[in-house]
Parts: sequence; C-alpha cells; structure tokens
Amino acid sequence: MSGHPHLQAARRTVWNDHGGHDNWRIKARDARSDMNETKKNVPEATAVHHDLLGGLVRLHVLHHASEHEIYGQWMIEELATHGYRLSAGTLYPMLHKMERDGYLTSRRERDGRTVRKFYKITDKGREGLAVAKRQLREFRDEAE
Repeated sequence: MSGHPHLQAARRTVWNDHGGHDNWRIKARDARSDMNETKKNVPEATAVHHDLLGGLVRLHVLHHASEHEIYGQWMIEELATHGYRLSAGTLYPMLHKMERDGYLTSRRERDGRTVRKFYKITDKGREGLAVAKRQLREFRDEAE
C-alpha cells in the first residue's frame, strides 16, 4: 500500500477493525460529523484576529512537521481541532513561504491520480521552533 505512513495506518486500522469498505464510509461520515461539531464550538474571535494568530499557526505547523511529515489538508483539519479555521488558500501560501524561508522542506508523492506534497521541518525550523517555545514560556510566565 502506497501513501503517507499515517494514512496507511489509518487505512489498515479501518479495514482491520471495522470489517471492510462499507463500514469505512460510515466511519468517514462520523469523522466528518465530529469535525463539523468541533467547528461549531470554535470561538469566532479566532477568525477576527487571524493576523495576530498567524504566528501561532506557523508554530503549530513547525511542531507537527517536527514530529512527522505533514500535508496541507491534514494540517487544516489538525488546526481546526485547535480552533483555527484556515482555508487552503490561506494555508498553502503559508507553507510555501515557510519552505522558501528555509523552515520546511517538501517532497511530492503520487498515489494514483493524486499528487500530495509532504513537508518536514529543517534544522532552521527546529531552531526557530525552540526559540519560539522559550519566548512563549516567558510570555506565559509574565501573563499569569
């Protein structure tokens, strides 16, 4: 089975634990319902202050890219669980800029007719993430 390791694991889990393709459709529909429920609970304030929160979104990207390869749609869904509503038109230019600036590298992978671009953190990205974590701790301590 080709594709991203996390997708492969999810496909195996769905197939092995839920007995086949028909049940996978039910599981996918349930996951979309859960995601829609999460979006309903997102405070509108995050949308209003998106310029201010952009740095936090980039830090989320770097954090996840330091743990495993990421791709855009997965990142959009992950960010939604944290209260961020980003469109592809917002996230993809951000990922491209982070790559141009040297924080991420990417590779393309074809799975049938789909070509997906996977991103991972660079040494510069790890350094930037470490600096940002220190600064966030200092801010948290001051703000408490």
